Amino acid sequence: MTGVEQATATAGPSAESSVLLRRATSSLARYAEELTELTSFDSGTWNAAGTRRVVAWCAARVEALGARTRIVELDGDGPAVGPALVARLAVPTDAQVLLVGHADTVYPDGTAARRRTRRAGRRVLGPGVSDDKGGVLAGIHAMELLADLPGPRRGEVVLLVSPDEEVGSPRSVGLLTSLARTADVVLGLECARENGDLVRARKGVCDVDITLHGRSAHAGIEPERGADAALAAARLVVALHEAARTRDGVSLNVGVVRAGSRPNVVADVAELRLEVRATTAVALDEMLGTVDALVDDLAAAGVNGTTARSGHCPPFEPTPASTELLRRAVRRGQDLGLTVAGAATGGVGDTNFAAATGTPALDGLGPVGGGDHSDAEWLDLSSVPARVALLAGLVLDVGRSTTTPHDRPARKDDR
Repeated sequence: MTGVEQATATAGPSAESSVLLRRATSSLARYAEELTELTSFDSGTWNAAGTRRVVAWCAARVEALGARTRIVELDGDGPAVGPALVARLAVPTDAQVLLVGHADTVYPDGTAARRRTRRAGRRVLGPGVSDDKGGVLAGIHAMELLADLPGPRRGEVVLLVSPDEEVGSPRSVGLLTSLARTADVVLGLECARENGDLVRARKGVCDVDITLHGRSAHAGIEPERGADAALAAARLVVALHEAARTRDGVSLNVGVVRAGSRPNVVADVAELRLEVRATTAVALDEMLGTVDALVDDLAAAGVNGTTARSGHCPPFEPTPASTELLRRAVRRGQDLGLTVAGAATGGVGDTNFAAATGTPALDGLGPVGGGDHSDAEWLDLSSVPARVALLAGLVLDVGRSTTTPHDRPARKDDR
């Protein structure tokens, strides 16, 4: 192993980990071929045919392992999206483990043909190799390892592949949270950080659209009769950033500012689009309240404002149970010769919604990758065997937990 997959000097692999790693290594060539196939066609969020093709491919692959599959059509307002896949595989453990990944990418149609997947040393480069087709494929290969193991199969791995994660999972979030509530743990298949870290926490996010209404006037003759919405917007941007700067774990970005219509007219309307991120739900709510209050304060200058929130995603906050899950991953990593650590990130993902149900969660359990959402997206093929073995081993370890399992309701049909 090279790069981030450095062996530790403190522990050799156990017999079980040796078997998992050996089998995962023997499947590496097939993994590379399958990843090339999965990234050879476009599957942007709004390319419903493309995400459906990913889901169908994954369904056929896990059905060959003995999994029961269900293709779940997702309705909603706006453009059509493809379906989600829910696959259930009996495994030799006592827990129900939900694996969460997604079929969609951020890339427009034509990207797969323009930027074909290729090898560059130990790396493979292409659209979606890291985010998240490489992670989903690692989950399938881990399921294959578990399917081959002997023993009574009292536990279950549930694989969810959604079509709309890249836009905040508006159609699949209900299905995701329903499955998370019935699981003992949730393991996210987003790829590991570039340094190999797993993801133990993610910020929450909420978008805010602000509209400011001032009063127009001739900028040269009687500007004093106007109420400048552009100036109010500028002052508001500064105030918003200052308010976020003074709060721990809070970040704010004003990504769009528009105002006025002509340079010789005092602007009567201004629009701002911003996002707020925070490490805790309390901090996110407080900052959103501050945004509303700063907009209200503009009334003193004759400018009235309104705010509209959208795209709310709760933070993935560490809990004692999720911290214990990370400890198990660290121990299994040591068994496999990996140095495993957990990192917090500002990016959001489906584990945010899953963790908000109260089920212990851990993310970043795909192979090591990076350059997401760019022409330089890559995945380290040399990391694949150990990361697949880590994922399969962690599923087994969860079932052997001596702690009280997650208190889940009786299983219902997937909705």
